[in-house]
Amino acid sequence: MSLLWNTLLVNPMLNVLVVLYRVAGDLGVAIIVLTILIRFILVPVMNPSLKSMKKQRDLQPELDELKKKYKHDKQKMAEMQMALFKKHGINPASGCLSQIAMLIVLIALFNVIRLFTINGDYSLINSKIYSDQFKISAGETVNTNFLYMDLSKPDPYFILAVLSGILQFIASKMTLPYVEKAEKAAKATEPKSDDIAFQMQQQSLYMMPVMNVIIGITLPAGVVLYIVVTTLFTIVQNYFSSGWGGLTPLLKKLKFAK
Repeated sequence: MSLLWNTLLVNPMLNVLVVLYRVAGDLGVAIIVLTILIRFILVPVMNPSLKSMKKQRDLQPELDELKKKYKHDKQKMAEMQMALFKKHGINPASGCLSQIAMLIVLIALFNVIRLFTINGDYSLINSKIYSDQFKISAGETVNTNFLYMDLSKPDPYFILAVLSGILQFIASKMTLPYVEKAEKAAKATEPKSDDIAFQMQQQSLYMMPVMNVIIGITLPAGVVLYIVVTTLFTIVQNYFSSGWGGLTPLLKKLKFAK
């Protein structure tokens, strides 16, 4: 299993990072470029989740009607919600698959950065590099400095950690359904604390940003840099896929959206 993990993920990612580092001469820039490349590769994996998210947004008026109709029968309301999702080919948990894929890549990248920032002995990393011309020569030191940080250590000022939490909140908020025609209907319904989809969305909305901050405080800055860039990519991808989503009301108030 370890051999398969290294062969399919860690070693190829490490080699791409080494090449980018040799070309750019900056580990931070190399990580940013590698992150963007990874996200483009994962676009086919993310698209089904984005399409499902858009369908849920479009179904929001019907979901609000079901909530209003079955407000005194929570079990029936949940059954009808699931039936509606099934009718339109929506899996409320489809986002979990994309999150799992992102987590796998994150773990692999952590291993890569850990290998790449070992001080002194680069024999292990050289054994994984495919081409001799990119291997680290004796006496050579990998420069892990980027801006004010040492990418091999946690961000001393927690700036990346906080930024990753804020960006994750924005990305999560964008996934919440918002349909202008249903705005009044949604306000007319009772609190949604008993809504299955709503509960899942709320958990994601607040848990993921908190997790990002905790991760950002403890992990090497190089890994957190990956998280920040990949979350920015997610925000852009969400916008072009389904617009601002749950951020729309706030942006309207700030005059940034119509």
